[in-house]
Amino acid sequence: MADHHERIERVRDLRFKKILKNLRPSAAAGASGTAGPSTGRNTTATNRGAQAEFEDNENYDEVGPGLKDEAAARLLQRRIKRNPVVASNRISEKTRFSSNRVISRSDLIALSVHADTISRVLKKPSPNAADWQTVREALYKLPFENVDQKIVHSSGAMKQLLRIEQDRFDIPEDISLDAQMILKRWRNGDYDPHLLRGIDLNQTITHVKGKGGKNVKRTRHYKLEEDYDWKRDDNVEGNHELFVGEWWPLQICALRDGAHGEMEAGISGNTIIGAISVIVSGGALYPDLDELDRVLYCGTMGIEAPINYAADPAEERDPGDRIPSHNTKLLMISYKNGTKIRLFRSAKSQSPYAPAEGLRYDGLYTIRAYEILDKKNAVYRFELIRESNQPAIRGDPDDPGCKPNKVELAKWQGIKKTLKGER
Repeated sequence: MADHHERIERVRDLRFKKILKNLRPSAAAGASGTAGPSTGRNTTATNRGAQAEFEDNENYDEVGPGLKDEAAARLLQRRIKRNPVVASNRISEKTRFSSNRVISRSDLIALSVHADTISRVLKKPSPNAADWQTVREALYKLPFENVDQKIVHSSGAMKQLLRIEQDRFDIPEDISLDAQMILKRWRNGDYDPHLLRGIDLNQTITHVKGKGGKNVKRTRHYKLEEDYDWKRDDNVEGNHELFVGEWWPLQICALRDGAHGEMEAGISGNTIIGAISVIVSGGALYPDLDELDRVLYCGTMGIEAPINYAADPAEERDPGDRIPSHNTKLLMISYKNGTKIRLFRSAKSQSPYAPAEGLRYDGLYTIRAYEILDKKNAVYRFELIRESNQPAIRGDPDDPGCKPNKVELAKWQGIKKTLKGER
């Protein structure tokens, strides 16, 4: 009796497979625009990719052989038939910049070439300016090579950077700083060479029809990857293991590396320490003045006083006057505490010392004094003086150690072209 039931099940199974075999060609015909069985729907199907087709094939196994033929046919038709994708003028894209990398022999060779270049110069008793420039060229490229923990050691690159760090060869200051920047990342296990590592980009592309063709409007929203392992805390006073001349193409990259704690605001800190870092970026509302070692830096526009605001008796304030903003108060706290503030210069600034792109770390400053520029709007301006005994600011385009260097700029220009859809 059991054998009889097994034979029936096998017959049903074979019969169901025959139905699938007969239905697949008709589905293909419907997808190509030929007439198929009438279902009351548009039979012009749109191919949604191999993945969707694979999922459909996988779902065939979910239909057991015990179903009636008609039910099986209807189920199969529902899975094969696809409605056309309605064309939209808005597309959402998500880009993750952290590299999923594979290290090859060519990567090891490239890294070994840089290590040999540095080694040959360091072996010379008195390297000249041309020799040091070859070292600079190698250091420009090293952060963008595809590496991991194994090949930075086996190639000899780590050894040569350590020799530069020890500074026993009367090495130019900018070369020593660049070597230490690379060493810092490699020691922390961060080998990803992408400038936007650890950052997600959500981008909405809207096609707007107009005269002369179609315009494209792109709205971008950057955020840090939630699972990025090398995000650093920014709420720390002082250099925070930064080196003068460190450069970032976007402010969110400085946030990622713990340099500045705000993605958009130019002042970052807390109510205990005060302002910890500031960005000199200028603006029509804020008459900043940049004299390199001395910066006159404005706080943000004042805010409306709350109804129950209790003014300080020493405060000369008329009715209707605004009160200092939160960020301005942070600068006032830093003035009282003598906080050493990290100062960054942005390419958006009108300063003659601004970088060509992005923002650059230029060392520690302290607030020596402040003044009220606009009493009614509570606009304050603070005098920041650069601390002594720091490396020189690397902002002179004629200096070989200027930051960003030519390789960093080229890499960033390439990323921007990619984001714009240019090739």
